[in-house]
Amino acid sequence: MKPTLFTCGLLLLSGTVPGLWSQEAPPSAAKPAASPDPRALAIISRASDYLAGTKQFSTSIDLSQDLVNDKGSKVQFTKQVDVKLRRPNRLQVDISTTIPKRSFWYDGKSVTLLDHRENFYGTSPAPDQIDAMIDQLEESLGVVFPLDDLLLTKPLVTPAAAAKSASYLGKERILGKTCHHVAFQHDAIDWQAWVEDGPKPLLRKVIINFKLDDGSPQITALLTNWDLGTKLPDFVFAFDPPVGAKKINFLPPDKSKAAAIPGEAADKETPSK
Repeated sequence: MKPTLFTCGLLLLSGTVPGLWSQEAPPSAAKPAASPDPRALAIISRASDYLAGTKQFSTSIDLSQDLVNDKGSKVQFTKQVDVKLRRPNRLQVDISTTIPKRSFWYDGKSVTLLDHRENFYGTSPAPDQIDAMIDQLEESLGVVFPLDDLLLTKPLVTPAAAAKSASYLGKERILGKTCHHVAFQHDAIDWQAWVEDGPKPLLRKVIINFKLDDGSPQITALLTNWDLGTKLPDFVFAFDPPVGAKKINFLPPDKSKAAAIPGEAADKETPSK
């Protein structure tokens, strides 16, 4: 199985804070089902089929992640990930905080990663399918995409099917949309998803808890600005070097150093000068 963010814990979270919110948990949330609930699997399968059936899409992801310092205290940082995808072999991703940090282009033949702060970029040949391209980049270059499962041909199905247990927790309002709330448990991570109810079962929120890591850090992803209709022409996925940008080679990944901070592999991986 491909090392996705869900299955190996490389990506994303928010628990209630006592004293800030008084919230009674639903009875079903307190005792997750001991075996997979078919309703939860059906909801993820429907969301996966819907997204897989789109020829193209764009979305914005507000990504918040916990970092645990050497004293065991948690702080949370947020970044925005903007995704544009056209099947079968076009992808463009921008990662930013207050300013752009990283951008990525895939045109079906090659991939390019640009570091906006240093103004350098690396380019590498790539397979002509998105799934194969993601596999190659993660295995050969150590580049991990935020929420990479969303980019695959069958998003979310593999981690859902591999879960030790799955629960359906009812309906909730997320970003103004009524959503089905589902939860999945694995040995190393637990994750939850909120899938929009109705004819467009779009993913609206994801929480991942890395329960074996110190402090059990979490990641939260809120998915907004879904657009499945606007045409994404070829130039969107073509890299045009900024003025003064320097082309350099990618460093091979250091396999002796696993990504210690969830979701930061893509941020920490830099080309070599």
